[in-house]
Amino acid sequence: MSVPDSALPIIRTATGFFQAQALFAGIELGLFARLSREPADAAQIQREFGLHPALTHDYLDALVAMDLLARDGSTYRAAPLAAAHLDPAAPEYIGGFLAFNQRRLYPAWGTLSAFLRSGENLAQKFSDKGDFTAELYADPRRARAFTEAMDGYAVLLARPLAEKYRWDEVKSFADLGGCRGMLTMRLAAAHPHLRGVTFDLPPLEPFFDELAGELGGGTDLRDRVAYQAGSFFTDPLPDTQVYIFGHVLHDWSDERRRELVGRAFDHLPPGGALLVYDSMIDDERREGVFNLLMSLNMAMISGSSEYTVAEGTGWLTEAGFTVEAPVALNEITTLLVANKPL
Repeated sequence: MSVPDSALPIIRTATGFFQAQALFAGIELGLFARLSREPADAAQIQREFGLHPALTHDYLDALVAMDLLARDGSTYRAAPLAAAHLDPAAPEYIGGFLAFNQRRLYPAWGTLSAFLRSGENLAQKFSDKGDFTAELYADPRRARAFTEAMDGYAVLLARPLAEKYRWDEVKSFADLGGCRGMLTMRLAAAHPHLRGVTFDLPPLEPFFDELAGELGGGTDLRDRVAYQAGSFFTDPLPDTQVYIFGHVLHDWSDERRRELVGRAFDHLPPGGALLVYDSMIDDERREGVFNLLMSLNMAMISGSSEYTVAEGTGWLTEAGFTVEAPVALNEITTLLVANKPL
């Protein structure tokens, strides 16, 4: 085996958190939002944000090198990528998801070696304090932060999902475990003939109503989307033609995944469909670094995991579905379309 010419790939991996924290700081400061509205020079940015004069130029120029800011002479502005996704006023804003990574996931990954030995996930650590989800939703501030984090994922995937499934052949759908409804509302907005239901636990309904008010002003959107409160393990599922399990199966054990898929099959009408998407692992388990590490991330949070395309196809087939060829929604997310026979 030949010796690599350089150890730089290892160095880049080991220092990857430098860029992550530079990004997180810009979101926390509100820097990207500010520079999306109007350019400013370094001295003005330093004054407005109270930055240390010895650090300001290096920090701003690092963001330029990361393609998050652009610099014209001494003036900085948000680069197109940051303006599109890091300004809260932008439709494609994902800052809530990134803030969740900073607050919850970054500290947890600092304990990876201990977790690999103990296997004790975050949900287990909270088990002596009661139900983890109930505790989360009982605190309005934490519940809002969680819904904003899930909004970010929905924003990333709504457009490709709207484009890569044959929505023109159906009239209704339900997003099961759809949080506060961002995906439901985006799909309904993209296809004006669709009616959509977000199905999730009761504490999230006020957040759905709030979002529907924000997105549905002056349109018929609010009349075409609805919230149905319940548990997808125990309560009747919505009557509709298409169910979506988006980033849901990866939260559960194989046994519970089979249960959810089976309930979806039983509740769908003949000819209905179940859409499942997650950061699925390639069947050879050799590619997709993000997906494999995301599987560890899910294990650390809740004791679950990601799964291979073959495993997902297997659960759907066992339930009675016929499964189409997998579709890439983006580089890290795979969609399986499962059809219930007529």
